[in-house]
Amino acid sequence: MDAESILRRVTKLIAVLFYGSIIYIPILYMQSRDSIVILIDKFISLNTLHNGAFGHLWFIGSLISGIILFWYARQNLSHKVSLTISITIVIMCWMGDVVKSFGYELWFFFTFRYLLGFALVYIGWCVGTGKLKFILAYKPAWLVFFLCIFLMGFEYYILLTKFGATHSERQFPLACIPAAFALICICKNSSMKSNIISGWGVNYSLGIYIIHLFSLYFISLFLDLYRLNKYSSLRLVATFAVSLIILMAMKKCTPYAYNKLNGILVK
Repeated sequence: MDAESILRRVTKLIAVLFYGSIIYIPILYMQSRDSIVILIDKFISLNTLHNGAFGHLWFIGSLISGIILFWYARQNLSHKVSLTISITIVIMCWMGDVVKSFGYELWFFFTFRYLLGFALVYIGWCVGTGKLKFILAYKPAWLVFFLCIFLMGFEYYILLTKFGATHSERQFPLACIPAAFALICICKNSSMKSNIISGWGVNYSLGIYIIHLFSLYFISLFLDLYRLNKYSSLRLVATFAVSLIILMAMKKCTPYAYNKLNGILVK
């Protein structure tokens, strides 16, 4: 990637982070106990600049930093050093996630989680350019994927039952990266033609990632009224469906807002 390509990608991601953060202003206002001062302080904070206005948007900020660091590494570091740094970031992120599952507050985990954008961009570039050749055939890829799903659950189970970890939500089980890679191999080797579901993925996957917690917040309030919030599967399905409907409506009725949210036509 040349400098112009890097700048174009970073500009689009900044737009996605900005407009994605704006969507959460109503929720931030309610969480600020209807205080404009608290809302403004939260929205213009340094943390919001890096990670967005709502927790899950950290990955957009991580990708922005990751692409910039990738460009620096390509210009100044050898492939061996860059790959070593990338693998170290992944391992440290996993270790921090494991230790956090025992109830410890570790800020270094969030540092390495933020640097994960660089690690994933660099490893992805290595795979895409053939510097790392791990392409799996269709059937072995499915086998690896299901094995990784098992290993993620097994890791959680062992830490919980044998080492006394808590039931806290894990963010980064180690097998999630090979599972994602296996999915890429499955898609690469699949002969499936485009269909309505793949179309949803192309048009709405980024948007669903951005607004799903917005949908979840209000869906949870609604389900609370009928004492249905304990059914997590219901919340999961309802959040996906509502987010998809919102994005479909945006694309049809307010294409300008839809484009801004997805970084489309951002120069």
